[in-house]
Amino acid sequence: MSIARNFDDFKEEIELAFIQNACVEIELYSLIASVIRESKNKQKLSVRDVSSRKRSEISAKYYGLSGFPDFVLLERKKVQDALIYGCIEAKMPTIALNDKDEQLRGHIESFRKVIYTNGLNWKFFNRNEKCFDIELGSIIEGKIEWNKESNWEELLNEIDNITWY
Repeated sequence: MSIARNFDDFKEEIELAFIQNACVEIELYSLIASVIRESKNKQKLSVRDVSSRKRSEISAKYYGLSGFPDFVLLERKKVQDALIYGCIEAKMPTIALNDKDEQLRGHIESFRKVIYTNGLNWKFFNRNEKCFDIELGSIIEGKIEWNKESNWEELLNEIDNITWY
């Protein structure tokens, strides 16, 4: 099962998290990381979860105007000072994404390239330009209503083609 490449598996995981654990934000972390790690992007990335970091000398480079994002995307080199290409900020599926959100704006200012998602809606910003906004589904009367699979395919294609450097 490849959750990151199969829409039915992805949907099932989101629905299980939604029903069994109120789909708290952290439930999305493994799904988001899998989608990025398994992308066909020509540039291989190091996807690091920095959501629980504390401010320190080592972590200072991941701390931006809005604090720590959930993930940073780094060049895939086994060095401590790997280049930071961007970040990912996740929200619970029950929280609508707001392009004017102060936290998002701070991440864009600090990291330039930002994937912003609640699992159902995926957005990508390159500086202040919104490059894509793809809605996989929405919550209606307490239930997830999924959009067509072509939206999923579009999302994977967009992620595969992001130029990170």
